[in-house]
Order: sequence, then C-alpha cells, then structure tokens
Amino acid sequence: DFPFHSPRSPDPQAQQQRKMADEDEEPQSEVEEPPKEPQLPLQPHVEHPGTLLMLLQSPEQSVTLNAAKALFQFAKDGGNGDEPKEIMMKLRGGLGDGGGIPVLIKLLTKEAWCGVDPEVQGVCLLTLARLAGEAVADGRLILRMRNGERCVADKNGEERCRLKTVELGGLRPVVELLRSEEIEVAGKAAFCLACHALDSPVRLAVHILNGVKYLLSLMKTGDDIVVNNAALALSTVLQHVEAKDKLHSLKGMKVLIEFGLSSDNVDVQENAARAIAYAIEQEGNLKDLRRLEGIDKLIEMLAALPDTDRQPNDKVRQSASFALAISAFDSECRTEIRQKEGLRALSNCLASEEARVQEEALMALANCAFDIPCKQTIGALGGLKNGIGLLSNPELSVVANACVALSRLVFDFMSGLDFIEEDGVSQLFEVLNNYCQSYSKYQEYKEQLEENPDAGIDPVELPDLRLGRAILENCKSCAEQGNVRASMREKEGFFPNMFAMIKHEDEIVSGMACQALANAAFDVEGRPMLLDMNAIPEFVRCLTYKDVDTQLSAARAIGNFALDSHGRKKVRESGAMAPLVQQLQAKDENGKDAIEPRRAAILAIGKCASDRASAVELCDIGALSQLLSLMDTHWKQLGQAAEDAVERLLQKSQSAKLWLRGELDYEDMTSDGWFDMGVGRPYTSLDSLETEEVNTNREVLLADSNRDPKLKAMVEQLKQDVQAIGLTQAVLDRRDAASTEIKRKCMQKIAQRISEVMGGSVPYEAFQDFGYSTEVQRCKALRKSNVVWIADLKRGGCRHR
Repeated sequence: DFPFHSPRSPDPQAQQQRKMADEDEEPQSEVEEPPKEPQLPLQPHVEHPGTLLMLLQSPEQSVTLNAAKALFQFAKDGGNGDEPKEIMMKLRGGLGDGGGIPVLIKLLTKEAWCGVDPEVQGVCLLTLARLAGEAVADGRLILRMRNGERCVADKNGEERCRLKTVELGGLRPVVELLRSEEIEVAGKAAFCLACHALDSPVRLAVHILNGVKYLLSLMKTGDDIVVNNAALALSTVLQHVEAKDKLHSLKGMKVLIEFGLSSDNVDVQENAARAIAYAIEQEGNLKDLRRLEGIDKLIEMLAALPDTDRQPNDKVRQSASFALAISAFDSECRTEIRQKEGLRALSNCLASEEARVQEEALMALANCAFDIPCKQTIGALGGLKNGIGLLSNPELSVVANACVALSRLVFDFMSGLDFIEEDGVSQLFEVLNNYCQSYSKYQEYKEQLEENPDAGIDPVELPDLRLGRAILENCKSCAEQGNVRASMREKEGFFPNMFAMIKHEDEIVSGMACQALANAAFDVEGRPMLLDMNAIPEFVRCLTYKDVDTQLSAARAIGNFALDSHGRKKVRESGAMAPLVQQLQAKDENGKDAIEPRRAAILAIGKCASDRASAVELCDIGALSQLLSLMDTHWKQLGQAAEDAVERLLQKSQSAKLWLRGELDYEDMTSDGWFDMGVGRPYTSLDSLETEEVNTNREVLLADSNRDPKLKAMVEQLKQDVQAIGLTQAVLDRRDAASTEIKRKCMQKIAQRISEVMGGSVPYEAFQDFGYSTEVQRCKALRKSNVVWIADLKRGGCRHR
C-alpha cells in the first residue's frame, strides 16, 4: 500500500456535528466572511502505483509532494525476506509500463505541473536513484566491477530502468540540477548521477553536458553530504576517457586533493580517492597528482606508519590503496612511493582484518614490484612473508591478489630461497590443489549434465577464472627460478596439477599453465616427468593460442624436449613438426607479426634438426623454404636464428643441401633415402615427387638401399671388394704411404664397379650418343614415376655415377 496522506482531509462525522450545532444556535447578524476554497473530502487508500502517477501530475504542490514521498516510500528498501526485491520489481513494472519515469523526469524541469519546487525535485531525484539501483552506487561495489564481477543490482533489472531514464532524456535535467541554488537538491542530483553513470555511454553523456565541471563546483561547497555525493559521482563518470581529459583541462586534480583527500569526512576521502584512481589513468592527471603531492596524501590516508596521528578507516584504506595501485603503473610514482615509506605503509595494511584492504594493498604492492629496488624493499619489509601467509586467506579475491604480488616478488635466486624457506611452495601447492579439485567437480557436473540433462543435479559453478590465472601466474614466476622449480618438482602432485590446468576450457588459464610447465621442461629431471604425462600434444595445441606469451612458451618447451634423442623422437611422434613450421608465421591477437614466438619456433626447429629423420621431415614440410625467406628479413633477431637453423638442417639432410648449393662437402655423409631433384625447382619432399605426374623433363634420382635391392647388393659387393684389398678402420684413420695406397686402390675399385653397372667408360666425343637419356625414360616408365631408382639404370652419365 502507498502511505499517501492528503492535506486538509475533512472528517464527514465532524461536518455533521457542526451542521446540527449550527441549527440549534440563534440567528445572528450576518457578517461577511472571505470566500473559502472548497475542501475536497479525499483520503484515498492507494494500492497501485498508477494512481500515484496521476497524483504526481497535480497542480497542487502539497498533493504532488505527498504523492512523491509516498512513491519513494514504496520504493525504499525495508522489511524482511524478499520484500524489498518484490517492491522494487513491482515499482519498476508500474513505472515502466505506466510511463512513470517520464512523469518523474518532468517534475525535475520548469514544465512540472506543480511548478518548480525543490522539495518535489529532491524526492524525485531520490526515487530515480532508487530505480537505477542505489546499491550499485556503493563505491565498494563499483570497485569490485574492475575484477570482472557483475554487480548484484545488474542482475535484478535496474539496468533497464537506468537506460530508460537516459533514453527519455532524463540526464539533462539531472545535470542541470547540479547548479540548483538549493544545495540539498544539487547534492541529490549528484547522487542520482552516480547511480546512473555505470555505463560508458551514460558517462560520456554526463561529460558532454558539462557534468564534470558542475560536480567539481559542488566539491567546493563545504557541505559534507553534497561533497561526498559529488565525489561519488565523479568516481563513476571519470571512468570514461574523455571525462578524464576534461578533468585535466579544468585542473580538477587540485579540487579533488584539496577538497576531497584533505576533507575531515572519511566518506568524502574514500570517494575522492577512488575518483583520483580513475582520473590518473590519464597522463596529465597523473603528473598533477605528483606535482600537488597527492602521493603523500594517499600514503597518509593509509594511517599505517608509526608516526601517524590518523585513525585508520578500512574504507579509506581500501580506496587509497586502489589509487596507489593505479599510480604505481608509472615508474616515477613507484620511486616516490618507495622513497616516502609508502611500501612500508602498504605492507602494514596487509595485517588489516578487512579483506578488501588486504586485497587492494596487495595489488598496490604487486604494481610497485615492477621495479627491482621496490621488490627488494618489499622483501626486506616482510612483504613476501605476509603475501605467503595470505595464500590461506578465506577470501578468494585476497588469495588471487596475493598470487599476483608473489609472482612479481619471486624474481631471483635469493627471493626464491626466501620463498622456499617461508614454506611458499607448500602454500602455493595447496591453493593450486584446491582450485584443481573445484575444477574437477565442475567437469564432472558438466559430464553428468551432458549424459542426463533431466537428472536434476545441483549446479556446480565454474571456479573463478581470475583466481586460476593468478595462481598459475605465480607458478610460472616461481618455476623461472631453478631452486624453486626443483622444490616444486619434489612436491608430489605439483606438476600433475599444473598439467591438469593446461586442459582448462578457458584459453587464458590454459595458457598460463602452459607458460608454467614450459619452465619445468627446462630441466633434465623435469622433462621425463612431462613426457610421462604426454605433455607434448598439449604444448602443440597451445601454439595455436592468441596470446603471444603462450605461443612463445609452447615453442620453447618443444625446443627443450628436442635437446635429447628420446625427446626428439617423442616430438616427431606427437606430430609437433608441422605446427612448429606453421609457427614461423605466428601472429598476435591483433593479427600483427609475433616476432618472439617466431624466433622461439626457429630455435626449436634447429634443435629438432639434430637427427636426420627430423631434419628430413622438417625440410619436407616446408621449414627450409620458410627459413630461407626469414634469413633475408629486416628483423635481425630472426635472420641470424634462421641462418643457424638452416645450417643445422643441411648438416643432416644432404638432399636439401645438394638442392640448395648444388654440391656436397667432403665431410657430408649420405645415407639411405637421399635424393637429387635437380636444380631450378622448389624444394619438394620425396613423397610428393613420387606421386607427381610423369614428365619427360623431370628426373629425380633416389639412393635407398632399403627399398632398392639392386643397390643393396652392389653396396654389399663393394664392401667385400675393399675388405679384400685390405681396407680396415685402422687403415682409414692412418695417413702413411701404405694406407694411402690402399685407399687409392679402393677408390679405383669402386669407380670400376660403378662404371661397369653404368655402361662402362665413354669417350668424351661419344658422350652425346651414349643413350643414357633413353635409359632414364625407361626407368621412369618402369616405376611409373619421375623418381629413378639409381640401381635400375644400365647406362648413366656423370650425375648418375
């Protein structure tokens, strides 16, 4: 029911009593009385918002005001259970379907039916704020939105009302009321804007209507409530990039620091610090913050240094830490924070009992830890120890930020040693293990749901993705240090848990797991563990991810596996060669050339080319051609690496070397399967050459005693011949006259045998009439291929011999 009370509502029974009394009285002389306005006997019992909407359009100020108050009372939260939600939903339905929002908007303008009335305007502003979802204007909820969490109010439907108000032009009168002479109305207008400016288009509209300028003016009024509402509104509007620029042009940082951070009111300090946090994402505002000693003010607001006389306030600490975290993206700010004991204050804030303070302080420390001096200072202040302790915090957001901070604080051997001594490996394992168990339950739920969608199983939510990414980022950082990596390897279940996460459905989580495991593949002791888990196919899959760091790590991991013959065999059997070659054309998520992943792929190919089977396969699938093109690239880091990889391929694939350079060196050792495709044609694999259509102008020579029994018999015969001459390994190793003579006789014997099977000796002048070309065509017809098995030839020229 709407608690509406009409002014001057006559009582019918009292009227009847007065009438009877008038009849009993004696007539008196007539005295003229001024005419009275009729008093309407109205005391309605309103049950539907539509009735109140009609009363809001009354020309009588008192009626409109009471109706507006009744409407606001109806919208106000209160009661038990779901009553507030039900009331809000009913009111939204009534206002949306009955056109009530336009009525409220009109009451804010000069065209209001009752005329311009500050009281009515104030109540209507609060009602619009309530419709827009007053709860989401709470600064702490807005702050949570940057972690990707939706506000509860967005789920309850307030977004529809916010957008409806904007669509109907409600922002303009609200912004105009920021200049109202009634300071209370202006403050309520600021609060209403804060409730609506949760979407980027709305923030832009407020900026275009000069909202930033008017809100800065309200910051100077001295009224704590009005100043707080203005700061709150700025903390939402300044999330738009153009609003940040406008603030800088208006020198707004000075206003926020002087009238916000320096205020005695903690609510004002909180919202002003949050507004500054968003403002300093623009470079000019950041410079103003440093110039106006804003860093000092923010550190002072933490109330965490021994010489402070301020009383600590958790909300203020949270927003001040947030602002310091944003400022710490700048190197000069990081230095200033370190020099002015900001790191000590932030480290002390980790001891707070409020989880949100711990969360923001951790993020500020993490951002400061981009610099080596800051890392060292934080470690000396016990920040590393405190961060490890917070890994067991019941608040998952605190755990996530602790993981991010620790990932930047473990950066060298000594910090890794401290991490081990403070039992960081065990704590990190517990966090990772709990997350893996939660994800396993989620996977089981999905499988059960797919098998039986109507089973009525209790839903299981996907574990927080941000937490998973943070945990694996910490694992990656720790695995970069050899001593920590060894400790992680010794911890039973650590590597298997990381490997389980590489199969995560979220590409970012999976990519972070890939980066962590890639470091594990660096050690001789770690690679067998990963091979037993069949990790290579997962690394191959990660080569296709959009994230450049993941591509880089996957290519490095595959290269690490190729450091020994067993690993190269596994890489080849896992089908990793073709994806590695494709990685030579790697792109980032924006479609631009990814240089470092390409370089890592080149190095991995060079390592895989250490055995002949891998080298031949790589050449066959296009690695040689692509590497040759990369040798001439303007990226020097690619050109040198590509040149080295080409040399490695040519050392093991004589077929490729003969194709590229037209000759083999004395040190080259050919083996079964090598072929000569001729000159002037693109490099082509033997399999492709054998399936080509027969062409009289195409001649490919193949020497493979495993496939060619005639060649095998010839080789065996020659081995017997040279042994009969006296050729042994000892003779081969000596260079004395006797040994040299034996070798000369062996060469003559080999030449004689080859001449016999190739048609005998041929005078130079008779070479053109020798007929070897016809013999080549006969051999091609025999095999129905352009590939000529060398032992099939009965006549041959110099190339064949």
